[in-house]
Amino acid sequence: METPYVFIVHRAYFKWSNHLITKTMLEIFIELTNQIYWVGYAQELAKSDPQAFQFEFNDFLNNYL
Repeated sequence: METPYVFIVHRAYFKWSNHLITKTMLEIFIELTNQIYWVGYAQELAKSDPQAFQFEFNDFLNNYL
């Protein structure tokens, strides 16, 4: 999977069955958009319109951090 160009990378930590799972906010954003739209939406947006992708990702970061 190609990772789109992103200015900021944050990490979120989840505890699951005695294992600490580390996910970047980018991974969480991609999972969220996969659930809202369709699988691969974020990757397609990053390739077709990088500015729109960055806007959506920044909006996600501003609202969920």
